[in-house]
Amino acid sequence: MTPELFFSPADYAVFEIGLTSNAEYDGERERVRDKLTSLHKLIYPEIRKRKWDLHPHWMTQWLISASRISPATARIDFMTLRYSKPETTIKLMKRELIDDFGHFYANAMLAARIDREGFAVELYISEKAWVDAQNLKNRLQDGTEQRGHFRNLLAELGGEHTFRLSQFVRGEERPIGYQEIVRAKASRLVNVGMLNSTMEKYKPGGHELRLGITYTPDDERLSADTIGDEILARIAQLYPIYAFLSWSPKNDYRKKDADHRGDLGQKSTRRSR
Repeated sequence: MTPELFFSPADYAVFEIGLTSNAEYDGERERVRDKLTSLHKLIYPEIRKRKWDLHPHWMTQWLISASRISPATARIDFMTLRYSKPETTIKLMKRELIDDFGHFYANAMLAARIDREGFAVELYISEKAWVDAQNLKNRLQDGTEQRGHFRNLLAELGGEHTFRLSQFVRGEERPIGYQEIVRAKASRLVNVGMLNSTMEKYKPGGHELRLGITYTPDDERLSADTIGDEILARIAQLYPIYAFLSWSPKNDYRKKDADHRGDLGQKSTRRSR
């Protein structure tokens, strides 16, 4: 017998083109939000038990990304349950680097994401998370030992994980959206030449980086009985890479004299806290 899936076809449908900026579907998105909240209640006790340095937003209303259309969020192409740095580290970053890192997208995160294509568990570094992006790029430039360690972490992911670099493009009158620059199986980046050429393309502050697994809506691993364990298994795989690049006072590979903003590119109206 086919298992009951956690997300219904209607959950994915609210992210279809034409509905993403329609406030009449806020109620439908609230249903998806409630499901993501229930996933948090399911997996977060285990995250704490395993002592991963992963934290939900300290403001409970931002546990899940925005679900309602507002002046600050003109469209909602996806929703995420996301974990990142503790509030103390984010406040330290704001004090030392003079920028608003309270927006969760300004920090690297591990996220469970739903959009019209399916469900994903991924490491996500938005173009706003320039500190973590620089930390990753500079750490990989710190010598062959660091690159070798990172390649070993990628090798341990297995064959399903995909690495993506994208850039937001804005037209003359309206945003066009994100265009992919690189899409490759993470296993390909184990090759030192491929890793080096990919990171040469990566512009902290100008590109978003996604590394993870996307499931089709009918994937049986997303059944109501198994989705919690599936998410935890994928976080366990991605967490060492997140820890490798996530900036903290003890993991600081940024160049002190660097232009900290880099190429910030254009801001997206789809971003939310």
